[in-house]
Amino acid sequence: MKILKIIALCIIVPGLLFGAVSCQTMQTSGPKATLQVIPAETFLSPALFKKPVTFKGTGFGPKEMITVEMILPPGMKMKGLAEGENVVGVALGETDDKGNFTAAMKPIATLNWFFQVGWTPLLKPNFKEARPIPPGVYKINATGLDTDRIASSTLKLVPPPKKKK
Repeated sequence: MKILKIIALCIIVPGLLFGAVSCQTMQTSGPKATLQVIPAETFLSPALFKKPVTFKGTGFGPKEMITVEMILPPGMKMKGLAEGENVVGVALGETDDKGNFTAAMKPIATLNWFFQVGWTPLLKPNFKEARPIPPGVYKINATGLDTDRIASSTLKLVPPPKKKK
């Protein structure tokens, strides 16, 4: 009787493991997700409120919620983040029937994460307390909440142009 149990376990356990691996493979299969940041290079200015940074993605699931996050470089501190945190949400989107999405940064995300403004008691931005993030290349990830597909791109923040005299 013990031998039958051992044989059964030898057959069942590998079958379960194979099934689990197969299911995981099925979840991540499909088209490769892509992400485009528009513009790919910019400088911080009030123009970002009228024409915000926009994210376009493909290859996600249909009617899927997408989170777009900016990954901060190692050691960079940002107002509102705890020590060791290095990710901020910059946009949300939902894909169409074909798995494509477009999402733009909202003004509050631009104020909080790009300009790092302070806020008055009446919830108005206080630009006197602003500490804009430094120029550099920032990694941007778009993640599908149902498929767990991730697409990456970059956003390059450059110094503002020199003012003409």
